Amino acid sequence: MISVENLNHYYNQHHVLKDVSYEQDKGSVTAIIGPSGSGKTTLLRTLNALTLPKSGQITINHFTFDAARHTKRDIKELRSNSAMIFQNYNLFKNKTILENITEGLIYGQKKSKSQAQEIAQHYLKKVDMIDHKDKYPSQLSGGQSQRVGIVRALALNPHVLLLDEPTSALDPESIGSILQVIKQIAEEGMTMVLVTHEIEFAKAIADQILFMDKGEILLRGTPQEIFETTNSPRLNRFLNNVNAEVDH
Repeated sequence: MISVENLNHYYNQHHVLKDVSYEQDKGSVTAIIGPSGSGKTTLLRTLNALTLPKSGQITINHFTFDAARHTKRDIKELRSNSAMIFQNYNLFKNKTILENITEGLIYGQKKSKSQAQEIAQHYLKKVDMIDHKDKYPSQLSGGQSQRVGIVRALALNPHVLLLDEPTSALDPESIGSILQVIKQIAEEGMTMVLVTHEIEFAKAIADQILFMDKGEILLRGTPQEIFETTNSPRLNRFLNNVNAEVDH
């Protein structure tokens, strides 16, 4: 379903992704963890061509994107396979909640306005946000805004859902409700790649954990393999720092 082979990326002289390779099956969840600056978000963004890697290949749903030789059509094709949920929601402030969701359906997928509204309202009901459809983003809480971000992504009917720290901008009360929504989507069989600092959530939801550091995948395995079996000093140091931040 997803195959990443020898992906490399640079920011100026900084080698951000170093020969990164991994695979995951359809309907599975991969959680990417690691310290700041490890390349987690860059890897996630390459899967949607929001960041264009310098070399390597990305295959999603039988389409292979070659970083060294690609066209604008290839970029569009790669993007059509996935949808991104951002940490800061990225909603259009001047559009209603309903319009925020229908925009991509009407202009990106060429659906009629009535079709787009039907799809949007279906997903808004699913996350208990239908009563807010005519509001503007400024009238919503952070948790509600992120629910809209999730609906906007789901409405596109992507093969893969990409989530970049979806709870990092939220208050503690909202975090639990958003994690519950994401867990429900995963249980329904959506293929997901998730960058998160919520370690316990990663343990609970992921089929596969990637631990990244300095642009490389240092460890890859099931939550049990990574957190219970592996004895990695670098991973232990990272987890201790995360726990210290939580305690603080």
